[in-house]
Amino acid sequence: MELRPAPPVRPGHAERPRRRPGTVVALALLGTSAGRVYGFSARARRPDAAGVSGGEEHVAADAEVCRDPGWLSCSDVLYTGRARQMPDAVRWLTSVMGAFPGCRLAAAPLAGGGWAVLDDVGRPAALLGPRVPADQPLLASCLYAWLVLGHEVRALDDLRVWRGA
Repeated sequence: MELRPAPPVRPGHAERPRRRPGTVVALALLGTSAGRVYGFSARARRPDAAGVSGGEEHVAADAEVCRDPGWLSCSDVLYTGRARQMPDAVRWLTSVMGAFPGCRLAAAPLAGGGWAVLDDVGRPAALLGPRVPADQPLLASCLYAWLVLGHEVRALDDLRVWRGA
């Protein structure tokens, strides 16, 4: 995964994420925290793809599809594509983060909309992105970059798909 958090942008003045040759913006989000708007874009690439991206890179895997314990154990981000009710999502998040202690963030879409996100087994899951569809697992990669930049997932007041991308 490659992720480039954009610098803060003023509401109504967001620029489209720039596409680099040979890449496709897989997901672009706008997040609001403490009255400031941040742009995120995430691109996926195969683990065996050559080249250096220049962005923040990490390993992310669908924990219900990937059957290779090596990939799961080294994943920074684990997610599922199966929407669940909040209590089931929290149980799944806690279980997967407990089973793979190297995982820094886990995310699961919710049946009623939004995403349940866990960035520490000792903390309650956060409910984020009610306007981010369940078929956008790169949301977890955007949130991982937010953590890497030193922010807390709970500091995001709003998160939505950047329609202009």
